[in-house]
Amino acid sequence: MYLSGMACARITSRVFKIAFLGLLNQGTICAQELVSKQWDVGAWTPKAASFWPTVEQANDTTNRELDVQGLGALQYSPGALLRGAFWDWPSAGGVGWQLGMTWDWSHDRFYTRGHAEHWRVAGVHEDDWNEAWQWGTWDGMGWAWNPNQADVALARAVGTVGYTVSQSLAIEAGNHRHHWGKGWRSLWLDRQAAPLPFARIVLNTERISYVHMIGRTQHRSVGSPADFPGSGQLSPGAYVNKRSSWLASHAIDVEITPRWTGTLFGAVTWLATDSGYTSRFESVYALPVVAFRPVEYALGSADNALIGAALAWVPAWANNTLQVYGQLLLDELVVSQVFNRDKWWANKWGLLGTASWKHPANDWGAVIEACAVRPYTYAHAAPAQSWTHNHQPIAHPAGSNFIEGRAHIRWARGPWSAQAGFVLRQQGVDEAVELDKEPAFSIGSNPLLSYNSRPADYGIELGYTGDGIAGDTDLVTQRLWWIDLARDIPRLDGQQMFVRAMQNHRLGNLEQQNWWRVECGIRLNRVLEERNW
Repeated sequence: MYLSGMACARITSRVFKIAFLGLLNQGTICAQELVSKQWDVGAWTPKAASFWPTVEQANDTTNRELDVQGLGALQYSPGALLRGAFWDWPSAGGVGWQLGMTWDWSHDRFYTRGHAEHWRVAGVHEDDWNEAWQWGTWDGMGWAWNPNQADVALARAVGTVGYTVSQSLAIEAGNHRHHWGKGWRSLWLDRQAAPLPFARIVLNTERISYVHMIGRTQHRSVGSPADFPGSGQLSPGAYVNKRSSWLASHAIDVEITPRWTGTLFGAVTWLATDSGYTSRFESVYALPVVAFRPVEYALGSADNALIGAALAWVPAWANNTLQVYGQLLLDELVVSQVFNRDKWWANKWGLLGTASWKHPANDWGAVIEACAVRPYTYAHAAPAQSWTHNHQPIAHPAGSNFIEGRAHIRWARGPWSAQAGFVLRQQGVDEAVELDKEPAFSIGSNPLLSYNSRPADYGIELGYTGDGIAGDTDLVTQRLWWIDLARDIPRLDGQQMFVRAMQNHRLGNLEQQNWWRVECGIRLNRVLEERNW
């Protein structure tokens, strides 16, 4: 059972109000973020924005007094991994909670919004528990630790400070997730990645949108405990080595015709500390509209540059209820090798195709998507220059060397709502090693591993497993599904009674897992979609 409640405290100039079980002004909690007009799942809506979070335009900006609200939730899931006696609360019985606060303020052209929160998730899967233990971070959620042998706890703060220069131009900085594209997943920046410290400029006109962003990524490796009494009792995540890199990315989205929209994307990562440099920032990458790859060559550097393109079509006969979208990513491409039957390793690319439909009355909605990413895409010779942040991919959470299909459907009528999803993925998996070790070879599935550890240069194809020379690798087929039914509670604004079930099944020659979870009760946040907990 999942139980939730929220206490809201609104701060005004002279008035302090408390309301119990109220709804956040910014929206509900969804996909591990607060849903609002600045942050939502665009794949549900044809002709939605391409760059999330969107910015607050000048004509929308009004003076808003500081609004601070608190939230809390209590969870019990009988499908969670149970350890110990039932009364051994909270580690047994799958009991967890969420506590947090949000803020929202604006004055003239300045504004800020965000939230800080603490989570306790009980009865997590062994792989999730190990990730928090070894690396001090988990599932892109923030700083994580293990309070006992079954749970994961975490804390994080996500927010933005902005200034609207004009009705079409805004400048922002903060720590936030990003999603670039009109698909459920993105090959550029995906909503499931860890929050990224960033600064960006955003330009929106009637037919053109442009964003240029600088981000600071962090890359973790195995460290050694400090030499003081008791330090050996700390988890390895408490003393990991952290190395920083810089990221620059930009994209332009153009309405070619009322029915066609095209997008161009470019990005580059570089080391903050490099040979002969203790603090390296390439200011040329901060210039808007600059072409990153030619600049990379001009600098004579080994920076990691990516490019991409996308195209969206909304048929006239569908009356804005249908959208077909395609996205391309190129990490490395040598034209002479594209059609070479030897299948060169450095043909690194990704393709994504999405079809979105919504009922004219908005009762029904559906998304169908297919995606494939070649081995070693997003990886680099230096792992700190890979397309990752806080031990997680910045783009599609599966990384690379996979092919995937997915379907999502939702329905809402009156107080009732339902949604379901299914993901089928096949991916090569590296040899299993101890938590503080890396496999001797990389088969191109994990961008955190250097591509210099590849076992071969040719014969690399989707689902590559090393051809028997990369250790005990595997080809795993994963089936993930979930279903959710909810009914609004009229007297509790924003609250729902719900039932949710999920199953994550993984099958390979060396691996077989079948993880399931059931939740029911009252909540203030809707399903977090593909979470494993």
